[in-house]
Amino acid sequence: MDRKSHLIDFIKNEIMHNSKANLDPDTDLLGAGILDSLGVLQLVAFIEKSFHISVPDEDVMYDNFMSINTLINYLQQYG
Repeated sequence: MDRKSHLIDFIKNEIMHNSKANLDPDTDLLGAGILDSLGVLQLVAFIEKSFHISVPDEDVMYDNFMSINTLINYLQQYG
């Protein structure tokens, strides 16, 4: 499974608690109320565990976590 699919599945199942929900990769996760501060922390923990990436505190910002696609762009720096 690629990173995008993995992130979408996690957000739908663990954050939204609705595996059948439609989640567009460009949806503003914070603006739409899908992610709140706790959800961001859960997502960071998931990324660190699943992709073996350490996300520095200074990288946990709106510009990096706005949507699935912005997350993918951010994660590309880690290969």
